[in-house]
Amino acid sequence: MINLSANSMSDNMTLPEGASIYSRKVARSGHISYEGRPYFISKALAGRYIRLIVVDDRMIVDAAIPLHKEYPLV
Repeated sequence: MINLSANSMSDNMTLPEGASIYSRKVARSGHISYEGRPYFISKALAGRYIRLIVVDDRMIVDAAIPLHKEYPLV
């Protein structure tokens, strides 16, 4: 296992040896492309960059969504 820090995604993540990391921008349709194939991720992430972690025959999608909401309490 290797320990990896990433910018603005997960603060600290342990990855299996030999893992490859890629960045993709999610299209308006909610899809990304990897090795020429489309994958539906989520329309909620449209326009955002996500991280793909590829290990052997698996692709893991890692996304962080900053959320700030404020409600009046009166």
